[in-house]
Amino acid sequence: MSQICSISKTCACRNVGRCQTKEAGRLFLWFPVPHTLKKVTSYLQQLRLEYELMYERPGLSLKCKPGQSIEIARNLAKLLAPRELKETQVLFIQGNIQPQLHDFSDIASLQRFIKLNQSDWLVEMLATERFTSYFQPIVSINDTSQIFGYESLLRGLDEEGNLMLPTPIVELATEAGLIPQLDQVARLSAITEFGRYQVSGHIFINFAPTSLYDPAFCLSSSVEAIDTAEISHDRVVFEVVESDNPQDLTHLKAVLKYYRDAGFLVALDDLGSGYSSLNLLHQLRPDFIKLDMELIRDVHQDLYKASITEKLLEITQKLNIQTVAEGIECIEELNWLRERGANLAQGYLIAKPSAVPITTTPHFDPITLNVASTDSKQVKPHVQHQNESERIVAAVTQRIRQSLELDEILQTTAAEVRQLFEVDRVIIYQFESDWSGLVAVESLAEECMSILGFHVMDTCFQSTRAVYFQQGNTRAIENIETAGLSPCHVDLLRSLQIRANLVVPILQKERLWGLLIAHQCRNARQWQQSEINLFNQLAGQAAIAIQQSELYHQLQQANQELQRLACSDGLTQVGNRRCFDDTFNTQWQRLAREQGSLSLILCDVDYFKLYNDTHGHLAGDDALRQVAKVISQTVKCPADLVARYGGEEFAVILPNTDIEGAIAVARDIQTNISALKMPHPHSQVSKFITLSLGVATITPHSQLSPATLIAAADQGLYQAKAQGRNCVVQINCGDVEPKSFI
Repeated sequence: MSQICSISKTCACRNVGRCQTKEAGRLFLWFPVPHTLKKVTSYLQQLRLEYELMYERPGLSLKCKPGQSIEIARNLAKLLAPRELKETQVLFIQGNIQPQLHDFSDIASLQRFIKLNQSDWLVEMLATERFTSYFQPIVSINDTSQIFGYESLLRGLDEEGNLMLPTPIVELATEAGLIPQLDQVARLSAITEFGRYQVSGHIFINFAPTSLYDPAFCLSSSVEAIDTAEISHDRVVFEVVESDNPQDLTHLKAVLKYYRDAGFLVALDDLGSGYSSLNLLHQLRPDFIKLDMELIRDVHQDLYKASITEKLLEITQKLNIQTVAEGIECIEELNWLRERGANLAQGYLIAKPSAVPITTTPHFDPITLNVASTDSKQVKPHVQHQNESERIVAAVTQRIRQSLELDEILQTTAAEVRQLFEVDRVIIYQFESDWSGLVAVESLAEECMSILGFHVMDTCFQSTRAVYFQQGNTRAIENIETAGLSPCHVDLLRSLQIRANLVVPILQKERLWGLLIAHQCRNARQWQQSEINLFNQLAGQAAIAIQQSELYHQLQQANQELQRLACSDGLTQVGNRRCFDDTFNTQWQRLAREQGSLSLILCDVDYFKLYNDTHGHLAGDDALRQVAKVISQTVKCPADLVARYGGEEFAVILPNTDIEGAIAVARDIQTNISALKMPHPHSQVSKFITLSLGVATITPHSQLSPATLIAAADQGLYQAKAQGRNCVVQINCGDVEPKSFI
């Protein structure tokens, strides 16, 4: 019996087995095109691995020792292009037998095969059901102290029982094809954990529609768990993860019909973040929609977000659909949504996710951020204090967001916070992937010790403090000597001249980017709750600015990559004709102003058609790639450009280069091509690949056309071919007599 991973064929969501590719067996590979097969066979021949070809379609099979199949697959992933990786199909069978009819359901893409074999830790978590659920309250938007229900949020548990956030779990499950199993475990965990607590209100449970095959069968365990927990069906809301882009709308409707027929409610999750939101709204007609947190963020300040959200709220009110606004983090967002008719609210402003569902949430009136007080005498001071806090946050935020450069954002944040709180030192501590980190930015009072660049490697951090700060918690120490810290921790703080500190996380959704830290170096300090609240708000604004900066730079990099691709020849990776034209015209205009020399070399591979006819077009493509590589390595000045001029022709632009320098470069190109010794048995000038080259130089000026230089170099190339090829010919732009250099 073949198994990529021994998963029951009856229903993928019910069973999780261990991957069997660590055993000896036979690996079958089918490729999308013959070119892919050729690359793979070349690789196997280099390793002296025996294989058998399959001639019905491009493919092969080979015997594998224990663990060898996944090693081969990973090496092929480095060799193949991304599309080849997705479209290459693979089947692994234990033992040395041919595949049977029932084995073909186990065929997967090479990409999924690799990911599945990297998912041992996730398979172990699924098999042992090491998961739990956290619960975030959903409240009435008009009275935030009234809890309507809770959203269940999946958390993993590592082998030591420490929490793992869902993002890496979901990403790997998606790539490895384990979403059905994960979705099943998540639903059952949510139901079991929620049923353990005697709380009122609804329970919102996410599910991925693409993970379900037969609703009646796949969801029966969920219904059974709900009934066992004695949760009334009308309290359960199943959320469709809209950004999953369900391909089969008929199937999705069947899933939701099953839920509705069983008396459950349905929500459309993350409206505004996915593929066809309004179409799904029309097709599915949910009881609730949840407005995506990215749409809610700064909705009171962003005209585009505000316009979209207003229309969505207007539509849902007409259709009598309740709306849940996710990710609310400030009072301005809450008030804006409240004024426009949203029904329910969810977000860190109200409460963070917790293992035990909380039963009390603060009441926010339309003006203040403070929990409402029944003593009217207290209201005015609270309002004044809140107005001042909002003014400070707005002013600091404006200064933080004046730049999209990350270093400037961080430095401004540190300087503004130190001045505002009148502390000795403010640092921004940035984490690295292994939970070590360093002091990235610092603002210092006079006579304070600098710790800029200080690197901390705490192997215990991930299991002790990472989850604490990831949940948005703050740590305030008034006096390190009386805070009950461990001796080594106190020694570290003393060495850094820290007497008191205030630490708040810089969070981007659930990603812990770093920490904003205030240090009192000369004396202890009692931190006021209002200071802590304000510090948290400023850290939140810094997190938004950091994310915007990162997105901006990602966009810049993407644009640069698009520009590179637009100007790059797809086969040889040197400049394309468009790149040549743009660069040539730019250099012409510049050197016309500066009165500098501009040289051009045109190269042509000799008898290339005969090479293609003999070796085939794939071999011809490889030859052109090697020629382009040699020319690029020969041309070393940063301002020079190598481009594919067309077919087997290449062009070299040499700014600020006189004729002697251009001829020297042409000779070097010719010499280095000869050194390659690429066989060309049907060439009439050599048994190896050679080039003919035309060279011309000019000093551009406004009375001349750029075409003059191109025509001269082209004439030189023509003369080089006429003189027998495999030579360099220089043409003076004003001289019809060619000079030849063999």
